Amino acid sequence: MHEVLDKLQLVHFFLISYLISRVFVKHKLPERILYYLVETKHISISKLSWILISGTALLSMLIANVITLLTLLPLLLLIQNEYHGTEKEKRKFSTLMLLSLIWGANIGGMGMLTGTTTNGILVYMFELFKYPNRHLFSFFSWLGWGIPLVGLMCLLGWGVLMLVFQPNQRLSALQIKRHLDSTSVPIRLQKIGMNLAFAFFLSAALLSFGMSKIKAQQELIYILTSLWSLMFLYLMFIHKWKSEVRGNNKESLISDRDILHDLPMKGLVWIGLGILMTVILVWIKFPRLVSGWTLTWVQAKYSILLLYLIIALITTFTTEVVSNSVIQISLFVVLFPLSKTNPEISWQTMLIITLCSTCAFMTPLATPSNGLGFGASSKIYLRYMLLAGGIMNLVSAGLITLWVSFAVPAVLRWFG
Repeated sequence: MHEVLDKLQLVHFFLISYLISRVFVKHKLPERILYYLVETKHISISKLSWILISGTALLSMLIANVITLLTLLPLLLLIQNEYHGTEKEKRKFSTLMLLSLIWGANIGGMGMLTGTTTNGILVYMFELFKYPNRHLFSFFSWLGWGIPLVGLMCLLGWGVLMLVFQPNQRLSALQIKRHLDSTSVPIRLQKIGMNLAFAFFLSAALLSFGMSKIKAQQELIYILTSLWSLMFLYLMFIHKWKSEVRGNNKESLISDRDILHDLPMKGLVWIGLGILMTVILVWIKFPRLVSGWTLTWVQAKYSILLLYLIIALITTFTTEVVSNSVIQISLFVVLFPLSKTNPEISWQTMLIITLCSTCAFMTPLATPSNGLGFGASSKIYLRYMLLAGGIMNLVSAGLITLWVSFAVPAVLRWFG
């Protein structure tokens, strides 16, 4: 029973996290955050790129990465329109801004267990295959190693973008500030939404910590989690908040109409092409080929660290043409025999596959964020996207390999 309760708790976390993302979208909180980050008159392009990649990553930890991207796309188009230069310079600038946004969205999903669906799939597969240390992957333990990894990945990604694009100009931020300042959403409701997000982050971490550390009271903690969910549902859907400081207008933060979000059709085309490529690779039994090779490597007792790096590279570059969740599940299923013979190697392999399936940076087919961003933007240099993304794939695969090999076990030992 105890093993089920911590997974049910995660369901509560995913649900409330998604609904809070709806609050962010409706009340334009990402735009408001950017308003305070952008300078009043002028801002260097390199600094703007850093603000986009780090700010988007931060939002993507609380909001699903695709939703984060959809929320910020109108702002991205505004920024692209503010640049004045030759046609070649405009396309290069537009590509840099787009990559800053979609890279941040992909990176941020790694920071929290509720950040992306692939994280949830990992926990579900751990439970399905009865991995010995599955109880160590809680909302709270994930934060311990996930947030520092996101910070390092943002620095790494920004460094790669600066190396490839080498921006040395400044951009007028007046129009951007005017656009953000003209947001019709009451600032009071935006502040309430932000406070709600912080309350979710802190309270979910405490509940997760209690579930993992106070084994004798897990039933009580689950009851508290259920009451916690009901409280957030009440605060978002039922409670009427004052929309102005001195006014009498009151409204709920979201309604049932705000739960769903329309997707841009051009982005859906790229996602559809990714699914088609997935079907082809599964049909030619590519995942089974990777599985057989991995088991042979382990049995031959070659370097495990090198094995992790190779699997990270295979996953990252395969995800460039294959749906990330599909390749993740396929590799999980075919690598399941490894969990019987080498459980320690197996869980680290599964985690590397999960993280790297989120971090494919080259092509529009790679992740939903890549497809939606590329489909919504015009005049993008595909060759720059491929070059920068290829470099980022290589260095991120190396960082994730080292992080899962050394940092994650150190954090999980504290929860053992």
